[in-house]
Amino acid sequence: MNTWTIMIYELRRLFSSRSMILNMFLLPLLLIFLLGASLSGVVGDKGSTTIDVVRVAVVNLTGEGYESSAMMDSFLKSTELKDIITPVMVGSREAAESGLRTGKYGYAVVVPPGFDSKVQSGEAAQLEFILGQKSTDNRVAGTVFDNFLRNLNYKQSVAMTLGPEALNVMAPSSTSNEPSVKLGELSEGGYSYTSSQFYAVSMMLMFLLYSGLTVCTSLFNEKENHTLFRINSMPVKGSELFIGKMLGVGVVSIVQCAAIIILTNVLFGVNWGNRPGLLLLFCLLMIVASMTLSIVISMFSKTGASARSVVTVLTVSMTFISGGMAPLPESWVNSIGAFTINHWAMQAILKMMLHADVSQIMPNLGVLSLICLVLFSAAAISYRKVGYHG
Repeated sequence: MNTWTIMIYELRRLFSSRSMILNMFLLPLLLIFLLGASLSGVVGDKGSTTIDVVRVAVVNLTGEGYESSAMMDSFLKSTELKDIITPVMVGSREAAESGLRTGKYGYAVVVPPGFDSKVQSGEAAQLEFILGQKSTDNRVAGTVFDNFLRNLNYKQSVAMTLGPEALNVMAPSSTSNEPSVKLGELSEGGYSYTSSQFYAVSMMLMFLLYSGLTVCTSLFNEKENHTLFRINSMPVKGSELFIGKMLGVGVVSIVQCAAIIILTNVLFGVNWGNRPGLLLLFCLLMIVASMTLSIVISMFSKTGASARSVVTVLTVSMTFISGGMAPLPESWVNSIGAFTINHWAMQAILKMMLHADVSQIMPNLGVLSLICLVLFSAAAISYRKVGYHG
């Protein structure tokens, strides 16, 4: 009963503090909104990817236009290219270069004289490409015409090696409805996290670590106000007082975590993935790690100010090193960042957002559980040696 009474008192004291409500509930939401909106083009998904139609100037040195090459004519008039390439017949190379400078065309292709006859006679299929002003147009059009030449040269080598009959065998079925070009995501299952999701995870973990400040304040509050002597004179064990205070801070941290998850989902549309049980487990482990780390620091600190300073420095340092404040190189995050508590929880939750398989998340769970076990053991040993008294 003493433990529950102390816990309830601690909850009333914490929830009656306006600064606590501001720092633990409103400030995380504000930071998530500001960072997610301002850095949407730096972190996570940059938005839907589309391919704009590229105007390509086609120059035939015979002066007859690209229709004079049956192969080029057949290729450029194919239905699958109409949404990617718009061919424009140009009478001379100079006109194509002038159009590229003014932005009239995004790319230019020069068809050499006798292109079809050279290909049919066994010579290598070659075209001359002139780049435009936009790198995206150059990549799109360059990929299209590179594939055209590669396909011609491949068929030519097959015909010369195996005979013309081999081309009929390798011809694709006309009934196939598969598109030649398909846009997709590199992440598994086509999912990709946004900047709002990224900073919702990083800020939530950072403020869960900041709950250690509440632990330090709660433990040193009684000492600095000289009320710990009076409490110890009552029929209350030191362990009951200590556990009651920690339970109160733990409940507040759980409420803070739930509020961040629910409110970011409702207000900012943050999708936290499809594994709520694992998400809750990682959050609880982060709370345990934060509280036990702060207990160890508080046990060996002489004043509350020094304990809070150490917790603040560790929290900011671990958040930065783990890549939670700004995008860092993968080599940095996976090497130095692996020595932080944030790293294992953050990478796991981001994988949940990408709907990754459980087998990819379990190693993070194992490492974070081991960290919590070590910190819990250190907190228990430090409490036994130092104790909580005035």
